[in-house]
Amino acid sequence: MAVNYFLESRANKAGELPIRAQICVKGVTRISTIGISVDPDQWGGSRVTKGTYRNSKKMTGADINKRLNTIENHFLDWDKELKHRPTKDEIKEQLDIALERKDLTEPAPVKKARKFTFFQMLDEFTREQGAVQQWAYATNQCWLTFRHHMEKFKSDVTFEFFDETGLNKFVTYLRKDKGLEDNSVRKQYKNLLWFTNWALRKGYTRQDTVTRYKPKFKVVEKPIIFLDKDELNTLYNLPIPKNGEKVKLLDMNGNEYEKEVKEAGALAKARDLFCFCAFTSLRFSDMYNLRKKDVTENYIYVTTQKTNDRLPIDLNPYSRAILDKYKDMDTVGDHALPVISNQKMNQYLKDLGELCGFNEPITRVCFRAGARVEETYPKYEMLSTHAGRRTFICLALSSGIPPQVVMKWTGHCDYKSMKPYIDIAGKTKSDAMNTFANSLSL
Repeated sequence: MAVNYFLESRANKAGELPIRAQICVKGVTRISTIGISVDPDQWGGSRVTKGTYRNSKKMTGADINKRLNTIENHFLDWDKELKHRPTKDEIKEQLDIALERKDLTEPAPVKKARKFTFFQMLDEFTREQGAVQQWAYATNQCWLTFRHHMEKFKSDVTFEFFDETGLNKFVTYLRKDKGLEDNSVRKQYKNLLWFTNWALRKGYTRQDTVTRYKPKFKVVEKPIIFLDKDELNTLYNLPIPKNGEKVKLLDMNGNEYEKEVKEAGALAKARDLFCFCAFTSLRFSDMYNLRKKDVTENYIYVTTQKTNDRLPIDLNPYSRAILDKYKDMDTVGDHALPVISNQKMNQYLKDLGELCGFNEPITRVCFRAGARVEETYPKYEMLSTHAGRRTFICLALSSGIPPQVVMKWTGHCDYKSMKPYIDIAGKTKSDAMNTFANSLSL
């Protein structure tokens, strides 16, 4: 995010030049005036040089600089919260909010012809944005969840309901009545913000409190679940028991129990698919969409569903062996690997992890209704399809491969998204050095 200021070349009647703001957010740039002009001799390139200077409208240099700082801080906060690539109109709208132009200009008229309800407008929003932003299946499911929560909260809700009191009621409902943890509540609140900004642009509402009101959410990062080298080796070489066979296992407290194996064939396929993600860094959606035509002798070519990047990913003996195992398989749509739904895959992974004995206790902390909650599960219960991609990243970094090389495979565009994995890799290497030192016994 960057905000730069410069002066126009055309002067007003007082000989002052208007200040223009060049605002760039997530690669989208908008240039706009901010309604302030200054004497060019008092301009230092990005700010007014003298705080005591007064322009023709009696604004002091200190006041002008304060206004410029307000714009920068507003866009810094907005950029941190924004989860999509904005339009130029959205940037202009946020500039109006930062400058409080809604007090200075006539607001966009509400389209009186529109008699749609809140939920009819929500349907229009999801259809339009889903097409423009090319939402994945998971994103559409998130908005279905948002709609479900809103319908249960208030079936006749309107945008006008969401003043500060209404927003507090919505957040309280999600926390106390629905029992959501604060991280989930924050996501629902951000969805409401996104939807409201869209409605403001369309002129469907004037209620913009949600764009300014910021409730506090207590969010604790979830533990990053991945397999270490030994666990990946165990899973990759796991012989799947036959259907109906009972296997003796230990729970995370060391107590023995029996588990009956079901759907052995599906478990074998799920094992191969997860390991393929762990050997290539693919997300489940990209592995799912991989076609035989995308596979060459040394590479697979993937256009990622999340970022639309076209990535060549090197094959290694393990990933190539899995592809070879299914190369003669007849699939609908010419898939390179068997097709399993994400939901089924997640269930099979938990069964596989249980058979492998991945029962290490994992504790996660969250906040529900203001209370700190600790929940402990065996590791296998926390396995999901994305753990395959995380496994690749963590093992690659801990083995010494530079982050910039790993990012070429994974498609990450900045170090911010890689930092949690880099921290884990550093801890893994430190633990390994301690193990080495302890083994010397000098």
